[in-house]
Formats: sequence, structure tokens, C-alpha cells
Amino acid sequence: MLLSALAAAALPGWAVLGGAVESVVTDQAKLQANRKVMQSRDYAIHEISRDDGTVIREYVTPDGKVFGVSWSGPGIPDLSQLLGSYNTEFQNTMRGKRGRRSAGVVRNADLVVESSGHLRAFHGRAYLSSLLPSGVTEETVK
Repeated sequence: MLLSALAAAALPGWAVLGGAVESVVTDQAKLQANRKVMQSRDYAIHEISRDDGTVIREYVTPDGKVFGVSWSGPGIPDLSQLLGSYNTEFQNTMRGKRGRRSAGVVRNADLVVESSGHLRAFHGRAYLSSLLPSGVTEETVK
């Protein structure tokens, strides 16, 4: 049983912001979803979609780094999985904004996270300015 737990812990997680593209297939399996890849000259979009309307897009540089993620659907996905190590920065910044009933927006030196919506209609995006490929703007992550 201990070996099973260790083996599971060694599996790659979500294709987290700033992480490698190899874990996108794991995301697809975790979500029990369909995946398609749209390739452009400057980046690729791995779109993972579920029958319930959830869509997660992972934006990947030519060298395999996830520079942005976006989501839409009936619920907010697990942002700790999508943001990875940047989730702490996001949560700490949001804690400083307690009491305001508005969209979750963080714009720090490198990290940008925007999350909003209402019951059954949530959407958001996150990206790292430093990883945007040359010629690619923040509007690309949608």
C-alpha cells in the first residue's frame, strides 16, 4: 500500500503555470475529458473539455513551458492545481482584499490572475508576463 501511495505521488500533476507541457495528458485523464491541440507559430493551446461544459486551455511556449491557463464552466477548477507554486502568491494577495465581493484579480510583477463569474458560469485566466513568447500579448490567454 505504501508503494502504491509513493507511486501515485510521483505522477505528474496538472500542467501548472510555469511548468512543463508533459503533464497536460494527466490533466485530461484527471478530468476524464477530451483534449485537442491547436498549434500556431508562436505557441500551442491544449484545450481540455468536459461534457459538463468545463473548458481549460493551457498555453504552451515552443520550448514546452506553460505560460498561461484559462478556464470556463459551471465551477471554478482547483486553482492550486492550475497555478502550482503561484497559488500561494495569488491567495496571499487575495487575502489582503477581504471584504470586497468582486472578481478575484491579482496583477503582480509577473503573475496576472483574473477570476470571476457566478453560479454555473465561471471563467478566468492566469499568465506569467515573463514567459509570454515574443510577439504574443496577454490578450492571447482567453
